[in-house]
Amino acid sequence: MANILFAKIGFIDGSIKKPEKTPSTYMAWMRCDAMIKGWLTTLMEKEIRSSVKYANSVAEIWDDLKERFGKESAPRGYELKHSLTVTRQDGTSVPAYYTNLCGLWDEIQSVSPIPRCTCEGCTCGLGKKLVELKEKERTYEFFMGLNIEFSVIRTQILAMKQITSLGTAYHLVAEDEQQRVVSFAKKMTQEAFVFQAFVPAKHEGQQ
Repeated sequence: MANILFAKIGFIDGSIKKPEKTPSTYMAWMRCDAMIKGWLTTLMEKEIRSSVKYANSVAEIWDDLKERFGKESAPRGYELKHSLTVTRQDGTSVPAYYTNLCGLWDEIQSVSPIPRCTCEGCTCGLGKKLVELKEKERTYEFFMGLNIEFSVIRTQILAMKQITSLGTAYHLVAEDEQQRVVSFAKKMTQEAFVFQAFVPAKHEGQQ
């Protein structure tokens, strides 16, 4: 899955360059480029899609979009970073809190992208390392805003020899929350039965 993602990014940012017109590679490249172009344009609004439909490659589309919409904004980046530092779960569900964080992370990524390795084919491993560091940073940010009742599961995850991925950390915390909900519902049901058992039954004719 990671290889497919990096391949898509390679076509979009132009790092996977168009080969010479040889039967073995040229047509395969053209098919992949057309497929990713279709995937990218389906995500666009109709007006934007019509303005890039004559582009020769997906990299041309991406360059055009960056020119129009991808200018880095320092004030907006600061505003988003500040919002991230003050975002807390504050009694909402773990999925709702996580979704809120994902929205902020996506916006931050759009105005301040992760630096990419520029070496041909990225043989130095820098690109992968940067992605791993960003995921670890987001995992810490996710933990920081959790309600206090998740301190135990948070400590258990952080105590692991190798910090788990953000997705795994989220699922572990969400599972812990679900177990709490089930336990609470079970406790309330038991208490309701106990209460009913101690309430004297009214006999017919009693007020």
